[in-house]
Amino acid sequence: MVNYREKLEEAIQLTLDKGYEQSRAKWLFLDVFQWSRTDYLIHSQELMSQADISKFDLALHRMLKGEPIQYIVGFQSFYGYKFKVDANCLIPRPETEEVMLHFLKLCRNKDGVVDIGTGSGAIAVTLKLLRPDLDVYATDLYEDTLNVARNNADTHQQDIHFLQGNALKPLIEKGIKVDGLISNPPYIDEAESKDMDDTVLQFEPHHALFAENKGYAIYEDILKDLPQVMNENGHVVFEIGYNQGEKLKSIVTTMYPNKEVEVIRDINGHQRIVSIKW
Repeated sequence: MVNYREKLEEAIQLTLDKGYEQSRAKWLFLDVFQWSRTDYLIHSQELMSQADISKFDLALHRMLKGEPIQYIVGFQSFYGYKFKVDANCLIPRPETEEVMLHFLKLCRNKDGVVDIGTGSGAIAVTLKLLRPDLDVYATDLYEDTLNVARNNADTHQQDIHFLQGNALKPLIEKGIKVDGLISNPPYIDEAESKDMDDTVLQFEPHHALFAENKGYAIYEDILKDLPQVMNENGHVVFEIGYNQGEKLKSIVTTMYPNKEVEVIRDINGHQRIVSIKW
């Protein structure tokens, strides 16, 4: 039998042998057992049960094959909240928190808002957690993905209106108008896939990553239907790729020359947000 410290050291060596950073092994270890670093220090010298050895070995095997740790353990943190994730949805990224917070600053009391392409539901549920007065809608094209989002809303006991369909079509069909719209849609050009991590390409859903027309197709679908769903003096916020800001701003101003459009950089200095005053 081995203790937890010895098992972690073994995992770190196997992880390094695969060419990964040792932090991946540590991250996996803590998440599998749902421990903090303090928990690890308390238990590190204890002998592992056979059940715990088997549980961790299975997780480690999956990680060494490149599977994202979030899918292995079944959750990802977003703005301090835990969200269930699986291969039906994109893993929420920390940079999206900045997009959500920018949107939140624009929300007025009791606004009706919608998250387009909600995925795990992280944005929609977090908005409702932070601002219970908001009336929050969330759409996604795929029912399996919406089931993940519904599960997360139920876990956090938040009332979200989920609608299935493409972009703004579910809102239009039901005659729903909103004061705010946020979306982190698929925006990667297929040509950029050669520069992407295999962990992302092999395991995360491509329909949540890539868009036609060099990554702008979903933005354009949303933009053309905005007059049918947006209330006057509303706000529209998109997450964007690091090099898409000026191009998307040009698309918006061509379609809606009287709207105010701003490109905002994230904490790392990268273009991250296009914000439209409707």
